[in-house]
Amino acid sequence: MSRIRRSGLRAVLTAVTVAAVAFGAPVAASAAPTGSAGSNDLPGSVADLPGSVSELPGSVMDLGARAIDLGSVILENGSSLPTTQQCNQSRQSGGEGVTSTYHELGRSGPTSFLLDWETYDVPDRIQVFYGGSQIYDTGRIGDSINEGTGSAVVNVPAGSATSVLVRVTGDPGTDWDYLVNCPIL
Repeated sequence: MSRIRRSGLRAVLTAVTVAAVAFGAPVAASAAPTGSAGSNDLPGSVADLPGSVSELPGSVMDLGARAIDLGSVILENGSSLPTTQQCNQSRQSGGEGVTSTYHELGRSGPTSFLLDWETYDVPDRIQVFYGGSQIYDTGRIGDSINEGTGSAVVNVPAGSATSVLVRVTGDPGTDWDYLVNCPIL
């Protein structure tokens, strides 16, 4: 087999293995070469690997959106990997810094949901992302004169993802909570 075909096959197998590991799909791989140096026949093929792309959960768009969201979360100081929870479940403060949480809406866009928040007397910022793009931003809200109690209808554009990422950025001494209500039908 030519060196180019072999390196191309190796690249494809590596990509499939990385994708399968990223999605949690089982993969059987061997580091030992098989076949003979002069043969064009390979035992098995990518199609013989257990599982398939069609069996993976979600869509490529969902994966891309989550990768973009996760990438933007990782780039910020003091951030942690986002957790996931259902809509209609309150999220309380973890303190200062950046807290990111995915909220399952149960449907893809376009849709709308009500976001309720309380940022008390230390300013905080609440941002909502869908498909890697910011769709809502409270700005810095809450101070000792005007506690940051509020709500807003957040419009989710067309897309295939069924969750939004909510990012709260808080100052030292902060206390906040918010609620992503399930979509308005």
